[in-house]
Amino acid sequence: MKRREAMKNVALIFGSALSVSTLTVFQQGCTRSKEAAPGVFTPEDAQLMSEIGDIIIPDTPDSPGAKAAGVGPFMVTVLEDCYSQEDREKVSAFLAHIENEKDFSSLAVDGQVATIAEIDAKVYAKENDLDENLTRGYKIVKELTLFGYFSSEIGATQALRYKLVPGRYDGCVDYHPGDKAWA
Repeated sequence: MKRREAMKNVALIFGSALSVSTLTVFQQGCTRSKEAAPGVFTPEDAQLMSEIGDIIIPDTPDSPGAKAAGVGPFMVTVLEDCYSQEDREKVSAFLAHIENEKDFSSLAVDGQVATIAEIDAKVYAKENDLDENLTRGYKIVKELTLFGYFSSEIGATQALRYKLVPGRYDGCVDYHPGDKAWA
């Protein structure tokens, strides 16, 4: 199977939840982007992305949330090493928007959750009245939150069912409603 076919299959598995630019980043593999720009995002940006990620994937009784999995620093690394300057600017514009216009950090937890829920509803609505840069910036943050969380040890072993490989192959496993997805 060729890499392009694999990427198409990954997109189908994720239900087309990942954007083209995110899939392009994954397609690059382990090579560092020519547009890499370390130091673009501050520790405060990483903290803000961690808070947003923890709203997208909160703690549950069964598993820790995105913040515990370290998605903020993960997002900073991937954005600085792999994404284009244009995408980094869109994420920066989104972070500046919620911090400056929404005063996100000073809100109570309920207010932060409501703010992200409102933005999410607008971004994925048929009639989106948000600026395209804000929309794209939020989508990148959400995609990286999901990818970072479910590829982390916490996400793979606690949020998903994990079975150490190599192990015995069993092609006929019973599924019971409420079972976790496989890692």
